[in-house]
Amino acid sequence: MRAAHINLSSEGNAGQTALQLCQTLQDAGHAALLCHALGSIPGAVPSYRIGGKLDRMAHQAASRVFDCAGFRSRRATQRLIEQLKLYKPDLVHLHALHGYYLHLPELMKYLAGAGIPVVWTLCDSWPYTGHCGAYAMARCERFRAGCGHCPNKRAYPESLVFDRSQTNWQRKQKAIQAVENLTFVAPSQWLAGELQKSFLAEYPVHVIPGGVELNDFRPAGDADVDAVAARYGLRRWGNKPVIVSAARAWRAARGINDLMDLHAELNGEAVIAVVGLKPRQMEYLPPGMLGIPVIYGTDTLRALYTAADICISLRYEEAQDLTLTEALACGTQVVCYDQCSLPEAVSEETGLVVPTGRVHAVADACRALLENPKDPLDCIARAQAFDRELELRAYMALYRALSTGAP
Repeated sequence: MRAAHINLSSEGNAGQTALQLCQTLQDAGHAALLCHALGSIPGAVPSYRIGGKLDRMAHQAASRVFDCAGFRSRRATQRLIEQLKLYKPDLVHLHALHGYYLHLPELMKYLAGAGIPVVWTLCDSWPYTGHCGAYAMARCERFRAGCGHCPNKRAYPESLVFDRSQTNWQRKQKAIQAVENLTFVAPSQWLAGELQKSFLAEYPVHVIPGGVELNDFRPAGDADVDAVAARYGLRRWGNKPVIVSAARAWRAARGINDLMDLHAELNGEAVIAVVGLKPRQMEYLPPGMLGIPVIYGTDTLRALYTAADICISLRYEEAQDLTLTEALACGTQVVCYDQCSLPEAVSEETGLVVPTGRVHAVADACRALLENPKDPLDCIARAQAFDRELELRAYMALYRALSTGAP
């Protein structure tokens, strides 16, 4: 098998999935090519860099005015197609195609003509909307009938002037539906269900949850926990319980305002540590609430999860929140909103799910877990279902089925 992967970057969760799939294919005796616009690639994996910085900047600038994300970078896409024709893949696996680096209709035209199996892993909702990658917080379902008058025009990929969401929706529909041999993969049951409401409902969709590296995320030792507690001031207010919430980039849809409301609701009963904040964002935190910058090392993050009494996710939009799974793997109980995919990570033995937006209910859930905590071994066992190795095996099984023509 000769497989080509296309993703915005070799980094981040989607990038690591694409990279590890390439390595898994190679280990099984197959050929793999990773095509990307950002990030570096280890030398053992053949790669092709799509476009350049100036092209992406021009694409982004045009999108800010004309709302055309995914409909520029035609020449960069044509060069990619030339590379793919030379490589002659038996299968193409698409990941995140937004990010100002591809011309979607041009790529779909090539895939439709190639006639080979195509797998598209959904990282968000962008493939079937006219603009945005997430719409739950806006309570918008215009994607079901054609978009237009987009309430998320200022959300990524931001447009400051024109709203072309209806035209974009139509162009995406025409371009993608030209590809017959197309199979979607969703990281959650929720996102698979949303796909079935869209113009892509006719295509098969498989649910393969995103995995975490269980060798990296496991309970940390006491020395590491003490070190991370001292480094970030977790015990600045004595031995109060610690509630952690983590993200790479914080905004309203990630629940930052709800976390501040929770801090007020708990009124000093516990320390809320928000991981992933920028320095300017930390300035807006109320006294007694702890801000922590982005943590890139898994050793430190593992120790922080282990030090926490509870990990919470109050996100309003998420295809799959891996922070909950990472915390569970470290033996930490969780609380989340009943929103999008969040509840799929939680079982009765590992945490509590509360109604979305009900901060009072979140506070009560935290109090209940602090009084009667879940067994860390149950949390660790729950995380086994999200092992990265299981994710890779599921994809390899899907590749084999598609290469033999099985449904």
